[in-house]
Amino acid sequence: MFFRPVAMAPQQATAETQLDQELVQIGHEVIARQKQETFSMAWRNHWRGAVWSLLISMALWMEGFDTSLLGNFMGHPAFRARFGTVIDGVKKIPNHTQVGLSETTICGQLVGLVITGIAQERYGAKRTFFWGMTALTGTIFLAVFAQNLAMLFVAGFLNGVPWGMFQTLTTAYAAEICPINLRGYLAAWAQIAWSGGGVIATGVLRGTLTMEGDWAWRLPYALQWLWPVPLALLVLIAPESPWWLVRKGRYDDAKAVVRRNADRSLYGPGEVDGYVEYMKHTDALDRAEQARGSFLDMFRGTNRRRTEVQIGTWVTQIFCGSAITALSVLFFEKAGMSTTLAFNFSLILTGISIFGVFLSWVLIRYFGRRTLYLSGLVIIAVCNLIIATLGFTTEGTASLNAIGALMVIIQFTFCATLGPVCYIIVGEIPASRLRAQSIVLGRFSYVVIVIIVGTFNPYVTNDWGPKSGYFWMGTGLSCLVWCYFRLPETKGRSFADIDILFANKIPARQFATTSVDEQREAMDKIQGGDEDVKLDAVHAETK
Repeated sequence: MFFRPVAMAPQQATAETQLDQELVQIGHEVIARQKQETFSMAWRNHWRGAVWSLLISMALWMEGFDTSLLGNFMGHPAFRARFGTVIDGVKKIPNHTQVGLSETTICGQLVGLVITGIAQERYGAKRTFFWGMTALTGTIFLAVFAQNLAMLFVAGFLNGVPWGMFQTLTTAYAAEICPINLRGYLAAWAQIAWSGGGVIATGVLRGTLTMEGDWAWRLPYALQWLWPVPLALLVLIAPESPWWLVRKGRYDDAKAVVRRNADRSLYGPGEVDGYVEYMKHTDALDRAEQARGSFLDMFRGTNRRRTEVQIGTWVTQIFCGSAITALSVLFFEKAGMSTTLAFNFSLILTGISIFGVFLSWVLIRYFGRRTLYLSGLVIIAVCNLIIATLGFTTEGTASLNAIGALMVIIQFTFCATLGPVCYIIVGEIPASRLRAQSIVLGRFSYVVIVIIVGTFNPYVTNDWGPKSGYFWMGTGLSCLVWCYFRLPETKGRSFADIDILFANKIPARQFATTSVDEQREAMDKIQGGDEDVKLDAVHAETK
């Protein structure tokens, strides 16, 4: 097998000359030690930072709960009685109303994403998080006491703004607060949070099915208030991202956070200074690649390719084919299930998601991000093919049960592979100076596509039924082709490693088999101005 050791590109090496190379060397040794840590060692050494990441990500439990309410309300009897329209003698939520409520909320999320992209890099994760929670506490009132659809539309938009803020903030925070061998697990926690919040929401709605009157739907909305105040108070005592502090020149504060997040006996003399100098070294590599921290920088130099990967990774989540499960309650009601049984199945479908994410924690230990993405796409495409084929069979209990089982497999596969792994990839791919903005742009693209898919998915599900599996199989296979050729492997890489691989234009399929040698003697010559060596910054050898 061919391994391609690569070093810093010439422009990156030039940026290195202003750093304390002795401290950078110590920082490299700290990073090398991190790469060798097992999960248990990494947890023991860095559990404080990991716990803070888990706690801040509770915002996604809240958002999973909040956003799941609206989708499942469409099948809730009390909600339909209050806001529905009589169709064929039965009160229903028309397709255009479903689409409108969903897309109004999504438009609010787009505004929130833009706010985060600006505020997180300018003011830090802590202050941005606090402002979002404070705003949400107020906007929930409008949803709880809505009197008509117009008020629900406005409430959806206003609630969507802080929801959009939390969607990417927690991912960037987890990527920067955790060591290399915990990054994947803690980024994957985001999918557990989304799924767990959805389970709670579905359970709450299931418990209110027999209630009468407006409080059957107002109570679930009111329960949203359980989240913002505790989380806003929590973030006040949380550590700021040390990488953000370095980018702002607050090196002493960054050192204090590094010490705070680690076991007290972990770092030896000079190692904290070396670790922070390594962060400065990575920041220098980013600046050399035209990553100064603006949105436009994402389309300059090697960052263009990173931006493509960022957006493609997010969009694959939508078009992988799991969207066929999004309207499971309506799907099974249309197929003949009772409302209660349809909600029970939806609860099972949501609950299985959590088990899938826990399995992902095992899988990411043994398999790469790219491998899991490709495998998940193949399994989901096969399931959609079978669902679509079953759509041509005679309707009956057997077909319904088979389709239900396949939907469980799709949801389980998504939550064991693409769902959590997406958050890992999008946190690792960007340059450090562009991490917040890059994740925001990727998520923004994701949400825009969700609007488009949300427009036609209810019609596809209602009109095509199981045969819609053919459509989602086709989109999934398209994503499979893109991932095979364009999605790089980032498992076990430091942020500086990833910078160097992109700077040297390593093909996506060779990321896993390319070794990075930042400290070899040739780089010392580059820093000393040897132009001949600058031209030979990338070399290959056989191991």
